[in-house]
Amino acid sequence: MKNPNDFTFVFMGDGWAGDGQTSNTIFGLALSAARSLKRKPLFILHSGDSVFTGTAKEFKTGGTYTDKVPVKSLLQLIRDPKKGVPDIPFFIVPGNHDRTGINGPLTNFRTFIGPTRFGFNLPRIKTTIIGLNNVQQLGLDKNNKPVYGFSPTELNFLKRKLTKSMKNSLVLMHVPPRIGKWGNPNYFKDPESTFGNQNGQLTRFLNRIRGKVRHVLVGHVHAFDTLKFQGTRYVLSGGAGAPLVKQGFLKGTRTPIFHIVEFTVRKGIVVKRRVIPIGFTA
Repeated sequence: MKNPNDFTFVFMGDGWAGDGQTSNTIFGLALSAARSLKRKPLFILHSGDSVFTGTAKEFKTGGTYTDKVPVKSLLQLIRDPKKGVPDIPFFIVPGNHDRTGINGPLTNFRTFIGPTRFGFNLPRIKTTIIGLNNVQQLGLDKNNKPVYGFSPTELNFLKRKLTKSMKNSLVLMHVPPRIGKWGNPNYFKDPESTFGNQNGQLTRFLNRIRGKVRHVLVGHVHAFDTLKFQGTRYVLSGGAGAPLVKQGFLKGTRTPIFHIVEFTVRKGIVVKRRVIPIGFTA
């Protein structure tokens, strides 16, 4: 790295790699877009739902489906020496689709990807990266939809990792919090799109990050959106391969597009955010 005070990184989410030809084509375009950037990103962050059903075939081995056409796995796509990004560090947090089966275990995620949470400081670039698992199913709502959130120890982990955090602190997780416009039931049409304050988790999360985290990066909703809340910028990116939400799902926002997001960081501060379309619309 020539200048640690001036670098870029890429953020994406909801790729559903290994699920079929369509999602793989789009996820491949996301990788190609990251690889082709004028400035090579220092790392790539993925907010989960990297695969669709959490199988070994989708994560690692690849295979054939009902139409007998070979389909590559998530790791085969990432590690491809010509079309992937094998030379760029790639960090993924779990999404609900990364579980094996509905609300199943994250065993395959741990086996093929790594820990379901992580946190580390990078002093040379003044950056802290914290990845969290907030797709534990805490119960069902009145509509029989899953209520997602943090395990009992997850927010204590966040607190510990923030005690000596750097100037540019990033938190990566899958499900967006129910705050600001995202807390309006008329904004997201699906109540499963956000996590609320069950067991006081939202209050605790906000208390942990207030004044310490500049950006929270989330996915789960297959679109792009942003908001600022209590001094923290939230960026939602769910356009790396999974079917996009239809226009109107997010009230007042533009037509969803498949995309990745490039961030430019200078002297520990994000100075630019650029949404890069990858060729398809809803």
